[in-house]
Amino acid sequence: MHLQIRIPESETAAAAVARILARLAPAFHTEEEGEGLVSIATFPDLPEYLDPAVRLIAEVIHLPHARITINARPVANLTKFWSALLCYRDSLLEPDPKAYCARLSARLSSLSGCPDRTCASHCQFICTRCLGVVRETGAPPASTQLQRIALQAEVEWCPNLTLPPVKA
Repeated sequence: MHLQIRIPESETAAAAVARILARLAPAFHTEEEGEGLVSIATFPDLPEYLDPAVRLIAEVIHLPHARITINARPVANLTKFWSALLCYRDSLLEPDPKAYCARLSARLSSLSGCPDRTCASHCQFICTRCLGVVRETGAPPASTQLQRIALQAEVEWCPNLTLPPVKA
C-alpha cells in the first residue's frame, strides 16, 4: 500500500506539527505548488510505517487543504479514511485480523437488523450500508455495488477487506 500526504505550507501554525511529523515518513520532500510550497510525506509500504502515518493523519484531518492518496487514489473523506486506518492497525494486533473484522461487523449487523447473517464484506464500515444493495432486475451486480460502497467508506484499500469479485 502506498500512502502520500500533501500539506500546503500556507497552513502556517495549524500545520506546524503535521510538517514535523511528515519528516518522519520514509520519504519526505517539499515542492512548489501554485503560489507556495507543499510538504509531501510518502509511505511506500504503509504497513511497515503504520504508526507514524496514523499520527500524521490525525494532525492533517483538521487542515482544510491537506490531501491524501492511497494507492494513487485521492481520499475523499480524511476522517473516514483515518477511522479505517485505525481499525486496520488494531486488526494487526490480533492473531487473526480477518476474524477481528468479522467480529466487529457481526456486532453491527445484529444491531442493524441485518436480515442475512452471512455478511458479504465482514467490514464494520460497510456493514450497515450493505442493506442498501439493490438486488432487483436491471440493477448493477451486488459485487459492483459493494465495491462502490467500499470506496465511499474509504476502505477499498484495506488488505483485510474481502468482497465478492466484480462481475464483468
